[in-house]
Amino acid sequence: MKLNTDKSTSVTDALNTRITVRDFLDTPVPEDVLQTLFATAQRTPSGGNLQPWHVHVMTGDKLAAFKKDAVERAQGGMTDVPTHQAYPSPLWEPQRSWRYKLGEDMYGLIGIEKDNKMGRLMWLMQNIKFFEAPVGIIITGDKRLEMPQHLDIGIYTQSLMLLAREAGLHTAPQGWWRNWHSVCHDHLDIADEDEVLVGMSLGYANPEAPVNSLYADRAALNESVKFYK
Repeated sequence: MKLNTDKSTSVTDALNTRITVRDFLDTPVPEDVLQTLFATAQRTPSGGNLQPWHVHVMTGDKLAAFKKDAVERAQGGMTDVPTHQAYPSPLWEPQRSWRYKLGEDMYGLIGIEKDNKMGRLMWLMQNIKFFEAPVGIIITGDKRLEMPQHLDIGIYTQSLMLLAREAGLHTAPQGWWRNWHSVCHDHLDIADEDEVLVGMSLGYANPEAPVNSLYADRAALNESVKFYK
């Protein structure tokens, strides 16, 4: 499927045209667009209306300083103990195969062979630059939250992604920042009782980037959904 950079006119279109963009233009997102996007996302439902998300939005000089520090720490070999693991280990089927295929499809598009470990590592490190997006987002939540509240934060994240498509923007949700939470705490006003749960890159997708033609496969409906009568 070809990258769609138009504004979405329906939830269906927003969902069908949403991809994880890994190469952004440096075009700034207007302040009023950001304000509207995040104000609307506040309408996301949550159990008991707890609204457990705390959202930190960086642009301009703040984002540049954050990325510079993060890159320097990475180049110095620093990393953190993840706040949460990305996947269960070992990962079982069919999830293991879905994950493997996504990676191979992506690296195939950008021409990094399987045995090029350094090339793959360097590409993975683009996460730490928010894929050059003009907006970097860190979402945190209280360490005392339970699974239902984490689910609510996931719903909030989905709201942001769909609203971004409505505005002609794209996103990349990033679990990456669970491994680099110290830089988040050092640069952002994150409460001591909060932990980093997910990050997100947001901006205008680069239509010339091969990686942005990756439209991830989905399981057949009957593999995931059962209808009962």
